[in-house]
Amino acid sequence: MDLSGRIFVTSDTHFGEEVICRRFGRDFATVEAMNDHLIDQINDVVGPDDILFHLGDFVGDVESSRSQIAESIRDRIQCRRIILIRGNHDPHSKQRFDRLFDSVHDILSFKFDMGTADASPVRLVLSHYPLRVWQGRHDGSLHLYGHTHGTIEEVGRSTDVGVDSWGLRPQSLGAMVDRLQKRPTAFDRIRPRGQPVRTEP
Repeated sequence: MDLSGRIFVTSDTHFGEEVICRRFGRDFATVEAMNDHLIDQINDVVGPDDILFHLGDFVGDVESSRSQIAESIRDRIQCRRIILIRGNHDPHSKQRFDRLFDSVHDILSFKFDMGTADASPVRLVLSHYPLRVWQGRHDGSLHLYGHTHGTIEEVGRSTDVGVDSWGLRPQSLGAMVDRLQKRPTAFDRIRPRGQPVRTEP
């Protein structure tokens, strides 16, 4: 996967979903106003030649065709390379929906090079849902997720990248990596090593 250039990350835009206009701190009079604002935020931050990882729920739970709404929204976003991690509200339509994106994945794990001489590549694990454990967790890998709209406590080197956690704007992947790498690598142990999870039948 060619990841040259500026890279950004976001999730849970829920384009077209009426009910979310007034949830999770959003305060829009109409779904059209929400759509317009989110598109403006993406276009203000992410350039045509940049890469945007969208970690799912590009469109929301809407009565009309989600693929049709996604097409109309995608036409207004200037970024040519959007890599989607499919969310629970995203349609499973290769003909209409998946073709709107550079690629579509259920989960994605790859080494990310910060591009500096003093930094080794770091493994990133991207999924729509938050994971308690992920590939390379104890070796310093980072986990980015969406779905929760900022409503759960972050664990270890993982974070919710959804718009509701970040002022309705995409965030720089490099800045997100810097932030997470300052956290401890391993989780605190809940019980001593070797002690069983359950002691009763």
